[in-house]
Amino acid sequence: MQLRPRNLLCLAMLLVSISAFAQTTATLTGTVTTDGKPLPGVTVTVSSPNLQGTRTTISGANGDYIFPSLPPGPYQVAFDLEGMQRVTKKATLRLAETSRVDAEVAVSKVSEAITVTAAAPSVLETPQVSTNFDAKQIESLPVDRNIQGRVLLAPGVTNTGPNNQIVIHGAQSFDNLYLVNGVVVNENVRGQPQAAVIEDAIQETTLLTGGVSAEYGRFTGGVVSTITKSGGNEFTGSVRDGLSNDKWISKTAFKDPVSGVPEANHISKVNPIYEETVGGRIIRDRLWFFLAGRQAKTSFSNQTVGLNLPYTTTANESRYEAKLTGNITSKHSLIGSYLKVKNNQSGTKFGNIADLASLRSVSNPISLYALHYNGVITNSLLVEAQWSKKDFSIVGGGAPFRDEIKGTLLRDISTGFRGWSPTFCGVCAPKERDNKDALVKASYFLSTKATGSHNLTAGVDDFHQLRKEDNYQSGSDFRLFGDFIYSGGTLFLHLDPNKSGGVSRSHWEWDPLLGTSQVSDFGTKSAFINDKWDFNQHWSFNAGVRYDKNDGENQTHVKTVSDSRVSPRIGGIFDVTGNGKHRISANYGRYVAMISQRPADSTSTGGRYSTYQFQYLGPEINPIGTPAAQLVPTEEVIRRAFQWFHDNGFTGNNSLIYSLAIPGFTEKIQGKLKSPYMDELTAGYGVQLPRNSYLRADIIHRKWSDFYVTRRDTTTGQNTTPTGAKVDVGFIENSSGDLSRKYNAVQLQGQTKLIQRVTLGGNYTYAKLRGNVENEEFNNATVTIGAIGTTGSNVFQMPEYPEYTNYAQNNPVGYLPADIRHRANVWLQYSSPFPLGNLDLSLLQRYHSGIPYYAFGVINPGKSTALPNGVTNPGYALPPTQVAYFFAPRGDLRLDSIKETSFTVNYSVPITRVSLFFKGDVINLFNNQGVEQAATSAGNVVQQRVFTNFNRSTLKPFNPFTDTPKECPKGTAAADCAAMGANWQLDPNFGKATNKDAYQIPRTYRFAVGVRF
Repeated sequence: MQLRPRNLLCLAMLLVSISAFAQTTATLTGTVTTDGKPLPGVTVTVSSPNLQGTRTTISGANGDYIFPSLPPGPYQVAFDLEGMQRVTKKATLRLAETSRVDAEVAVSKVSEAITVTAAAPSVLETPQVSTNFDAKQIESLPVDRNIQGRVLLAPGVTNTGPNNQIVIHGAQSFDNLYLVNGVVVNENVRGQPQAAVIEDAIQETTLLTGGVSAEYGRFTGGVVSTITKSGGNEFTGSVRDGLSNDKWISKTAFKDPVSGVPEANHISKVNPIYEETVGGRIIRDRLWFFLAGRQAKTSFSNQTVGLNLPYTTTANESRYEAKLTGNITSKHSLIGSYLKVKNNQSGTKFGNIADLASLRSVSNPISLYALHYNGVITNSLLVEAQWSKKDFSIVGGGAPFRDEIKGTLLRDISTGFRGWSPTFCGVCAPKERDNKDALVKASYFLSTKATGSHNLTAGVDDFHQLRKEDNYQSGSDFRLFGDFIYSGGTLFLHLDPNKSGGVSRSHWEWDPLLGTSQVSDFGTKSAFINDKWDFNQHWSFNAGVRYDKNDGENQTHVKTVSDSRVSPRIGGIFDVTGNGKHRISANYGRYVAMISQRPADSTSTGGRYSTYQFQYLGPEINPIGTPAAQLVPTEEVIRRAFQWFHDNGFTGNNSLIYSLAIPGFTEKIQGKLKSPYMDELTAGYGVQLPRNSYLRADIIHRKWSDFYVTRRDTTTGQNTTPTGAKVDVGFIENSSGDLSRKYNAVQLQGQTKLIQRVTLGGNYTYAKLRGNVENEEFNNATVTIGAIGTTGSNVFQMPEYPEYTNYAQNNPVGYLPADIRHRANVWLQYSSPFPLGNLDLSLLQRYHSGIPYYAFGVINPGKSTALPNGVTNPGYALPPTQVAYFFAPRGDLRLDSIKETSFTVNYSVPITRVSLFFKGDVINLFNNQGVEQAATSAGNVVQQRVFTNFNRSTLKPFNPFTDTPKECPKGTAAADCAAMGANWQLDPNFGKATNKDAYQIPRTYRFAVGVRF
């Protein structure tokens, strides 16, 4: 009776914190035998420092048992039956994986016998393709301790998406599912994991990348699940100070290919990152707590493009986590958790900026809440429920001015570089990108003599993405396009009214909002059932089906999504010898993507911006060749350009418009959008080796379908905009016609003890990613197929304007940007006692082959005086003037292969219950200097510009349907190109790095000191 008030207090605390991540768990299963025959009625008891109390079940008719929803961690498993020896085994349960502990018991002797052995590696237990990294392993290796650093240690994973985003087994980078304590931490627009975890608080991370159970949905890449610590009966904790310094990072080999200016000098400032954790009991075996914190003030040097001006980026961030784990009774528990992130940054950028005026300040607060219930109804039935919520906002992060002069963003026509004013509006309302989720599921264990055992799991899930965002594109809503001139450390702008490719070289872009956001809500209601069926000692299966019902409203509360899909999943394992040593597995599954907010919200008149592009036909300003002393200052150039614009009808002059996009007017959603999906086939073989070693090989095939496209042709109609301009309408819909994205891979992973204190582990992936579907860009997140953004304007591909785009080089099949042929991670770890303490040494060798980049240009195939055999306009209001053309096979050009050797030393000194520790990392020990990335969060960092008549008037236009374009050799003078009648030419610096971020991380030193107890 004395505990009841405390229990009520604990429940109240959990409800007030509203926190509860869906605590992601592990599963333990096995079979009890005697003399090789199944033994029912055995009491199986599990205990762990991570489990409150103990949990008990009885082996079934087939001698089998199961414990679903156990907290991951080290366990002791005891097997008891009257008259039989007691057997005790040890096992480590991994997050989101199934571990097996079998036991052979015998008739009791005079003295009780206890057998202690280890369980088989969980990576071999199920047909799903998975990888797990716990805190101890990550701490022992020279890798980043955040989620991205852990993920990149796994096979089949690259960081080759836009902005270096994570790609898992060939999926688009936005199409993975990231969980922290069961809470979805994907950012809503680009789908990347947000920094909503404290590294020292992480217990472990599991990647599910193939053959995934029907319990998981809303992804076509993989599931990355991370859990944090939960406290325990004993008090434990840590204090850590991670030390970095920009001066401890070597400079890259970068030199600006035009000016020859090298990377800027690094600042010398030690950046401490403090982390604290503490956990323990409030009531033994009834109520535990865990608290964690992280505080960081960092400064790192950076450099603009073009002018190559040095600047410093600073960040002031704090993260705090609180978690309570409580037993209402011995069979019913609640877990509550709350995490808060405050992040303030200055000196940040969006895109490739050329000057310091484009820098911005931004705040990104994050809050995570969750509540999780777990109830053991009977020994065979377990029920779980969870509720979670994520709040995220962007405060600032754009221009601090709204006026025409200081708030107007400048763009370089040829390179897309930005200048004069930051992208977006920094004084407008914060942008909110949130989600919420509710889930209920039940697990039932059925053991039969005839058909083996079944672990049935069924549940329902209700997930919502919410967005309230007035997406202003600049402070003034205007962008001015011209040619950047760099002189004396100052940015100047050349405005050229002369036409090239059919339109004026310089132009205005106006991006007004039609209305404010009323909050979009894109939801997915799901139901699933899954059966893990152990038929006999040779055969086991995993079969399930998932139903996803999408329903969504855009930011003006117009329903744009209403569809459903069924996703079957089936896999099996054949245990060749019946003892778990050799296992062959196979899977088939369909995976349905989460509804992408950008296509689904693209027709909203609230929160979305329109884009009007007007020709600039005013006086030429700052002609090429103007002496530096006579260059007109940029502020005056903008003033004169606006004056001409106002004098010539301003935004009401429809005759100046050559490109136009207005949500709800130029694009319409035809019917209701569906989620794209992916079909997967896998086959694998795993072998258990001595010393608890293992090796697993998997073959993976994936094919995607039902892509988001914009179709605009003579049948889709025309519309009149609010300004009176006539426009062609495009239908946003799903299609697979003439589109493909396929991934094929073979991957290996394994680990072994070479000798007592030396461990060798690693993985290797051979893969091909081919197709003509990319569907994402660094600055636009998810995009529909049909128009891509290069330097700020739409460049058209099929199925838009097919009379202008339906030729082979417009969107050819080839190797996609995320394609990496070979990728390997291999680590060697040594652990040994050392004077006064323990010493751990690790080497990590990474390798991957070069990524693709393109010889991609823009042409105007329309009929004109310069191109009399061009395409005749069949009746479009605004025929396209910018159309894509690949001048080399897609993906044939490659950057450097990357090699990186890194080293870690860990030294700890125990003093009673306290352990002092030191960690030192050297990343890229030999300071290899390869060009690794073609594009980053800044945009292109390798020169990929191709000159055509569109951006160089001395080159001849051509008809892509009938002509074979003639190349002018790289570096040849423009007059000579004209004389030879050439159609295209590579930039003189094509394929060279234009930014230090193109290079792999140079040699880097970093350290950490602290105490654990």
